[in-house]
Amino acid sequence: MSFARAPELLFPSSVNSLQDDRSVIRAQLRDTFNRLHSIAHDADFIHEQVAQAFPDFPVVANQRAGAWYVKPSDAKAHAYFKSTDGHANEHNFNLRRANLALLPLIKDRQGIILVDSTRRGKRFPDALSKTIPLWCATLNQARVLLVPPTEDNSSVSADEWREQGRLYTSPQAVGRSEHSQIEVKIDAWARDLASSAYDLSALKTLDRPLRPFFVSPASTLSLSPASSFKDCYPVVCASASKLAEEADGLERALGFTYVQGSGDDHEAWSKGLTPPVFWQHADDILAASRDEIDDVIARILEASLADLSTLSLAPDSAPAIEVRSTRLRLRFAAPPDAPSSEDSTKISVTATKAPRSDALSPTRLVAKPGKAGYNAFFSPAALEPTLELATEKLRAGEGVLVEVVKGEMQSEANDLGVAVALLLLARLYDDDATLLDPSAPPPSVSKERIRTRLQWILEVFPAVNPSRAVLNRVNDFAMSGAKRR
Repeated sequence: MSFARAPELLFPSSVNSLQDDRSVIRAQLRDTFNRLHSIAHDADFIHEQVAQAFPDFPVVANQRAGAWYVKPSDAKAHAYFKSTDGHANEHNFNLRRANLALLPLIKDRQGIILVDSTRRGKRFPDALSKTIPLWCATLNQARVLLVPPTEDNSSVSADEWREQGRLYTSPQAVGRSEHSQIEVKIDAWARDLASSAYDLSALKTLDRPLRPFFVSPASTLSLSPASSFKDCYPVVCASASKLAEEADGLERALGFTYVQGSGDDHEAWSKGLTPPVFWQHADDILAASRDEIDDVIARILEASLADLSTLSLAPDSAPAIEVRSTRLRLRFAAPPDAPSSEDSTKISVTATKAPRSDALSPTRLVAKPGKAGYNAFFSPAALEPTLELATEKLRAGEGVLVEVVKGEMQSEANDLGVAVALLLLARLYDDDATLLDPSAPPPSVSKERIRTRLQWILEVFPAVNPSRAVLNRVNDFAMSGAKRR
């Protein structure tokens, strides 16, 4: 008996060749040499063209990717506008990212340049094309609600406030329908901001509206000093990267394959390099060949770690900042065993994969990340002695410093330091940040109370972004604590 031969599926060589080409392209996109040279090329556009066109305005990176394109300067401003807040059908003015700390700088310098990029096939990231525009419009409307513009408090008329303060988006990036979807939400967002617990004094004194302007490598730029903007404070949304198709030929002229939005997802390609370390050693890194660059970065990082071990342990090496006028201060990424001032009780917070049980005390909290570690950290037996000690000191008129130690799991440690501060602020202070009378019944601690205290912290630490899991732990601990007391 004979059987028909099963058909064979043949792959032509062209398919294999296409797969090989895709592998090469993926490798080029992940290549550290290409990424860093692309970043340096885009940073030149920001500093040599955008900054020169707007010479009076500070250049501020939008975290995180934007930090790769902004060379270190004396400006210590922090901007955190998330693209997700501008995604279609998810538009949101997030009170945890109110960015109010930018307002004094904008007013002082008469405007600002905010830098970001995107690796997707578009010219502007959503953070620049939508999140910042809705932020500007929301702040403008909140200011109108809080302090209606008059000749006494505004440098422009009420009509100009309405015109310059409305929502502006780039027609090339945002369609009419999406613009309208954002626009109808501005009033509600403004009311939320106006009724928040933030210190809105800088917003109330804004004498003219914020207005976004959009700049990219495809823009034609001309000299635009602050004096050319009479009716608004310009917020220049500068996208650093070219569209990939606009970079054809760069690899031949400059010796690398251009990667659009190279600063994105740096964990996948940076070999541990960070923007500050890159710019500190940019000349050496960019002078290295493709074959040498990984070794050069490794040597620089090794030297940087050695430098950390010999850093001065002076208190100002990691500044502590007081939350309102509560005598409660916070410090993040402090060197181990950094001294505190004599008039403060220091509570150190560390997150590590291998905590030592003998290191725990009311003034030294150590946590192992993960569910089990957080269960132990937020247990009354572990946390209440610390809170009781801090309460005693604050009520005696002494200062308390919650210090997050620089370590291997910095993000988790930052979250836990914020958690300790939140619990103290919620327990001990009223909505005016005045210490409560210890003889009075303890306050009812609600999620709303925790939320307002977080806004106090965000006023002075705008980069703080505690995880939802930790905030839930804080809520649970605070509410169960009311029952314990």
